[in-house]
Amino acid sequence: MNRFITFTISVIMAVAAVAQSADERIGSLMGDGRWFELERAMRDTALCNDLNPVVRGMGQSLVAHYFNRPEQACSTLSDLLNNHQQELGDNTLSMASLLGINLYRAGHYAEAANLLQSLADQLAAQGVDSTTVAGYTIIAGQCRSFADIGDVCHPLHPSGEYHLPLVADNRMHAVSGDTVAHFICVEAEINGTSDLFIFDTGAGGNMVSGEMAKRYGLRPIDAKAVAQGFGIVHGYYAIADTLRICGMAWTNVPFLVIDDSTGHPEADKALSKMRPVLGLPVMLTMGEMQLDFERNELIIPASPTPNRLDGCNMMRTDTENLTIAAADEDGEPLLMHFDTGGYYTIMSPQWYRSHKAKVETCGTPDTLRMAGAGGVSITRSYRIPGKGINIGGQTARLDSLTINTGISIDNKSTNETPLLSATDGTIGLDCLERFSKVIINFREMYIEGINPKENNL
Repeated sequence: MNRFITFTISVIMAVAAVAQSADERIGSLMGDGRWFELERAMRDTALCNDLNPVVRGMGQSLVAHYFNRPEQACSTLSDLLNNHQQELGDNTLSMASLLGINLYRAGHYAEAANLLQSLADQLAAQGVDSTTVAGYTIIAGQCRSFADIGDVCHPLHPSGEYHLPLVADNRMHAVSGDTVAHFICVEAEINGTSDLFIFDTGAGGNMVSGEMAKRYGLRPIDAKAVAQGFGIVHGYYAIADTLRICGMAWTNVPFLVIDDSTGHPEADKALSKMRPVLGLPVMLTMGEMQLDFERNELIIPASPTPNRLDGCNMMRTDTENLTIAAADEDGEPLLMHFDTGGYYTIMSPQWYRSHKAKVETCGTPDTLRMAGAGGVSITRSYRIPGKGINIGGQTARLDSLTINTGISIDNKSTNETPLLSATDGTIGLDCLERFSKVIINFREMYIEGINPKENNL
C-alpha cells in the first residue's frame, strides 16, 4: 500500500529541568527524522526514565512504527491519544494518522478504516487541500475492503524451513541490450496458473498489469490505490484466492493492478517484458528470508536467526519501502533504499550534491536512463571507480558505481524520484550478489551480508 500522508513531528519539551536534556535529545531526533538514532537512543533505559511521559510515548510509538512493531505502536499511540491529547497539541493529527496506519499493518482493518475516514472528514471540514484529504480517503477505502475480506495475505502452510529456487531472469533488460542486469524470480502459482514472479523488496505491494490480473483470475475489489514511482500512477486492488510458492501457500493475497506504460516507445518495449511482482505483503509474513547466492535459493528458516548486530539497521518507511543503514568503505554512513527489483546500485542526487567535487574529479560522465511506474527519467550521471558498501558489518566492493546527478540531459530541470529523495541511493542486486548470503529479518528489522565473495572486484 503506497500512501501520501506526511507526518510532521513538532518537538515537545518537558517542563521539569531534570528531564530537559533528555527531552531535547529525543525531540531533536524525532524532529529531524533520524529514526535509526532514535531507535538506539530509546534502548537506553536511563535516558528513557528521564523523559517527559509524552516525549517518551512519542519516541516509543515512532520506533515501533518505523521498525515494524505495529501492535506495539497501536498500544503506545492509543495511550497517547486517550490520555495525553492536550499535551500532544499540534502532534495530535500525526499521532492519529500513525495509529490508523499501524491498525492497518496489524490487520485491524475496520478500526483503521473508521479512524482514517474520520480524519479525512475532519480535514475536509477544515478546508485542508484536496490531495491530502484524498490520501486519507483512499487508504480508508482500502481498509474497508480488506475488512470485508477478513484474513488478508493469510499463510496456510505450517511453520518450518522452506527452500525456494531463485531464477535469474533478464528478458526485460535484454531488450535494451543489457546482458548483465537481471531480476531474481521465484516460480509461483496464482489460482492454479504458474508464472515467474519478480522477488522485489523495493515494491511496497504485489503488482500486476490488467492483462495479468485477468489471466490469473484475480477478483477486483472496491479499493482504489495510488502508487509512486517516476510519477503518480492510479490503479485498483484485486485479490488472489490462493498463492502458492514451492510448498508455501497464502489466501486472499492483494495485488495492485496498474498500467505501467510510460508513453516512451523504447521504455514501453522493455516494460512489456515485465513480469508480475511479489513485494513486501508476502515477504513480511515470512518473518525472515535468506538470499543464498551460492546455491541460488531463497531460504525461509524455521526459526529466526539471532541478531548479531547492535540493534536495527533496516526500517519500514511511510511509503511501505525499506531503508538500510549502511556505510561506505571509509565508514561514512549511508541511508540506502533496498531494492532487489533493481540490478544496479546507484547513488542519489542528494549524495551527488554532497560529494560533487570528488565525483566530478574522478568520475566519467554518462547518461542514466530509468523507467517504471509513472514515467521515464533521463539524467546526467557519472561512473566512479570501485567503492565498498558495508551491510551489517561486511563489505562488498563494486568495480564501479553510478552517480545520478538528478539533472536532466538538457540542463534545464532536475529529475528526482520523490520516493528516494531522503536516501543516499539504492542498493541493488549487483551489491547483494557480492555476498554468499544475505539475511533479511523482518522481526528484528536487520539485514546482514554474509561472507563477501573472493575477488570482489
